[in-house]
Amino acid sequence: MSKQQASIARQLLPLATAAVLALASGVSSAQQLIAPNAPVAGLSQSYIAAQLGQWTLSYPAATNPLLDTTGALSAAGDQGSYFFLSGSFDATPVVRNVTVRTDQTLIINLGMVIDWMGGSLDTEAEIREEAANVLGVNPALTLTMDGAPALMPAGFSSLEQFRQSSPLFPLTFIDGNVAGWPVSVVPAIVDGYIVAMEGLSQGTHQLHFTSFTQGMGPLAGYSFSQDITYNITAVPEASTWAMMGLGMLAIGAGALRRRRSS
Repeated sequence: MSKQQASIARQLLPLATAAVLALASGVSSAQQLIAPNAPVAGLSQSYIAAQLGQWTLSYPAATNPLLDTTGALSAAGDQGSYFFLSGSFDATPVVRNVTVRTDQTLIINLGMVIDWMGGSLDTEAEIREEAANVLGVNPALTLTMDGAPALMPAGFSSLEQFRQSSPLFPLTFIDGNVAGWPVSVVPAIVDGYIVAMEGLSQGTHQLHFTSFTQGMGPLAGYSFSQDITYNITAVPEASTWAMMGLGMLAIGAGALRRRRSS
């Protein structure tokens, strides 16, 4: 490197450092939850709940994110504008590692029921009633980000207020699905506590959530709990890196012109 090039590099280094710091601090700290009646990526959250239900049953046991104990399958949650963070099948604590983009809304499954027509259930009213009985009453729900409770949107004070009920939708069962249901397409609904969280700031974060529900009515003896930790690495979207790179090229070209003119 010539003396002139070294001088230019020394001039650019503080500018590059400042640009990276500005990029990291320019994204909001995303402990903020999104009101359940607010759209995500232009879609209603009840519609996204249906998508989450189909997604959950779209993988055989060997690759299903519900059964993932390390995060090795977590990339399957990437849906573009938002990212599904799966729950679990049982109460065994699970720790998963996952990488998301800072521009992605997180869709968190605190505990949901997928119910469909078949067997003795022939109507939408019947499957909705059964799902409600499975969810029961007075659920115990917790959600923290980096050790602090997630921030509630205005007008909300409890995670119980984030219950979502999807419209009726055609649920496709693949071969080898974790429900053990025959390959088919059946009318179905999703009902449960599905939370949307704003995109994370760049860096590492830890998301922890737990849930415990007890059934009611004919399912009064049923209970369900889960304890999930996600160690999350949030990275900038590709366009942000590209823009920063172009910005650095522009800074470098300007510095070089000033150097030559002097």
